[in-house]
Amino acid sequence: MCLASAYFHNENGQLILKDIAHLKFNGDNVELETLFGEGKSVQGKLVEVDFFSSKIILEPVQTTVTVESQPALTEK
Repeated sequence: MCLASAYFHNENGQLILKDIAHLKFNGDNVELETLFGEGKSVQGKLVEVDFFSSKIILEPVQTTVTVESQPALTEK
């Protein structure tokens, strides 16, 4: 049985997870689960699925954090 492996679409094709049996997309979040129940969640977007070679290619998504400035606290 050939289960899929997921890789990031970057210079070195970084392996994310092997033996993937289930894949779920939720916005920019990709949830992967192996046949053995091991799970992993990554930020990414689908680029390609190659059924012949059982590869899933994901583009990493850079998340930005917005920090709102708060008024400075003063001692009384």
